[in-house]
Amino acid sequence: MYGGNVGQVCRAMKNMGLTQLVLVDAKPEVHTDPMLVKMSLSAYDLYENRLEFDTLAEAVADCSEVAVTTARTGFYRAHSYTAREWSPLFLQGASRGKAALVFGRENHGVDNDELKLATQIVQIPSSKEYTSINLAQAVLICGYELFVANGTFKAAQEDSNDATVEQRERMFGMWEEAMLSTGFSKEDKLEHMMMGLRRILTRGRLTDADCKIMMGLARQADWNAQKYREELAKNADNTTQD
Repeated sequence: MYGGNVGQVCRAMKNMGLTQLVLVDAKPEVHTDPMLVKMSLSAYDLYENRLEFDTLAEAVADCSEVAVTTARTGFYRAHSYTAREWSPLFLQGASRGKAALVFGRENHGVDNDELKLATQIVQIPSSKEYTSINLAQAVLICGYELFVANGTFKAAQEDSNDATVEQRERMFGMWEEAMLSTGFSKEDKLEHMMMGLRRILTRGRLTDADCKIMMGLARQADWNAQKYREELAKNADNTTQD
């Protein structure tokens, strides 16, 4: 473990709402590494409020739920969960008592003596070509699964209502006019072109706001085409008079 990695862990934790950093047997040089501050950015307070212990047993002594992450396989680890399977189970346990999520060392992960303390073993799905995941990335992945399983995040939703049939037909009517006035389509090809436009614009959700934008664009195109024709006629009259 080095300071930059701890800083990245702090940032990953704060992204996913994890608030208590615990370091076990951290070397002195970790705390003096200038990369710690640089990599933690606005999550440096998690490092400042960290807890430190000499052994993992001491760190999790007051926890009833201990989830240990590992990339290694074998008889002792054969009852592991994927991070996604594990996350709702861990949240249930955390609601009943103190819980810990344990990540191993960068070079050789968690040993069997530490694995004995686990109530749950977690594996992060990865390619067989390279199963070892960077510590901060592992924290971010597990933190993400917990955050999603917690159900508190809601993606931004568009507040515009779906377009009505009347709105859509009014919009398509304006585009018919714009296609003709701009010369984009001739009268005999107009129906074919409009069916193509309908296919494009009804392939997904079309909202009231979408219709207003499209109608505004058609209106402006029609207006510009008319102004252009007026300018051509004016120039033609001037030429005739000369």
